[in-house]
Order: sequence, then C-alpha cells, then structure tokens
Amino acid sequence: MVRAFGREVTAGGRDSLNLRMMAGSIQDGPYRLRSASDAAWPGYSAAYSHRETFWDRILIAFGVVLSMILPVLALLASFVGLYLYRDTPASIFLGGIAGSWLTLGHLLVPVGFLCVHLTNRRYGPAFAFAQVVIATALIAGTVIFAGDKIRPFIPVDTMPSMREALAFGTAFFVSSFISIVAFEGARGAHWWTAPLFGFVSAAIFFAAVFYPAAYYGTSGLWLHQGLLYMGLLAGEGIMLLIPYWMLRRMVPPLSGFGGY
Repeated sequence: MVRAFGREVTAGGRDSLNLRMMAGSIQDGPYRLRSASDAAWPGYSAAYSHRETFWDRILIAFGVVLSMILPVLALLASFVGLYLYRDTPASIFLGGIAGSWLTLGHLLVPVGFLCVHLTNRRYGPAFAFAQVVIATALIAGTVIFAGDKIRPFIPVDTMPSMREALAFGTAFFVSSFISIVAFEGARGAHWWTAPLFGFVSAAIFFAAVFYPAAYYGTSGLWLHQGLLYMGLLAGEGIMLLIPYWMLRRMVPPLSGFGGY
C-alpha cells in the first residue's frame, strides 16, 4: 500500500483497483481497524468531541446509586422474610417424613436468588454482584453496630447460632456469585436459559456450602438433609421461572448481545 501511494497510481489504474479492494478487505474483514463508532465509552461521541467532566461523572454515580436502591431493598426484604419464618416447619413439602428441619425460611431462600437474577437481567452482572455485597454489608453492619438496639425486638428463640448465621451468609454470597456468572454466560435466544442455569447453580452451591459449614461434626442426618434440600431448591428455581416470565415486561433486559 505504501509503494502504491508512493508511485502516485492513477484513479482508473489496475493498481488503484487492487488498492481499493485491499482497503475494503481491511475495513470490512474480521480484523478491520477500530473506528470511531467502536468507542468503548458511551460518554464520547462518534467524533470524540465530548469528554466526561467531573460533574458528568457525579451524575453517573448518582444515577447508579438510585438504580441500586430498589434491588437492594428487595433483597433485604427477602432476607427479613426468611428470617421471620426460619422456625416455621414445612415438612409437608417432603411428605411429612423430614421432621422439623425444613422450614418456610428454607423455602424462601430462592426468592433472594430471584431478586439477584432480575437485577442481572436489567443491569448486568456488576450491578447484581454489587446488590449482594451491599445487602450483605448492611445486614452485617446492623448486627455489629446496632445489635444491642434491635435485640429486644427479636425473640430470643428465633436467634440463630453464630455458626449457622456465618454459614448462611457465606453460602448465599458464594452461590449468588456463581449464579450471576452462570446467568450471564447462559444469556441467549431463549428467555428461560439464563434464569434456569442461575437457579440450578445457586441451588447446588448453596446447599453444598451451607450444610457442611453449619452442621459438619454434629449429630444428625445433615448430609441426607442437604441433598434433599439441594433438590428442593432446584425444583423451586424451576417454579420461579413463572414469576420471572411474568416480570419480564416490567424488567427489560440489558441491551446488547443475548439481551434475554
């Protein structure tokens, strides 16, 4: 190309035709040069005429904070619900043979994963992970710095042991992170693939982390119960595809490839 320009090839010559073909192949081929329309940052226009100012970044950060309020509140509400019903037996769901180890609190755990999946659908994995981190930090901060003030309002018999509380927090955090990755990787042409993979992966890793961390070394059939609970969570995740489908119009997907 450099030699062609140096020889000053005429517009109608054969070399000029070859030069135009080479330029077209470079522009349209798989290794075309990056153009202004490929700018990675939306704050810049196609001509790179506008640059983000300090106040633009402040407005963007403020918008991010506002968009996180509802997802974090929804996740906190699911945590409050499963805590309030953690001692309400639900053995009827296993035919009455499981005793009192299964409670309504156990059954409400997938609701938290539903909140995370909806956030991932709307804003992407970074927002979904931030939702889990913020909600977990708020609960931990409340327990550490305001535990004495809220303890009189909580019945003593409903307080979980420290080991059980740490096991739940760790299990939910790990399983949420894995389900976020699975959800993002399963985005595709069908609306149900991403939440299905997210729910199933969350069920497997939550039970696999929670039961050994909370009950290893204790008496009881905790391994058997953990396997039953893993299957129950996976079944609940499949059932929660129904409300996920009903909320699709209210929660539009993230734009881009595989926006489902």
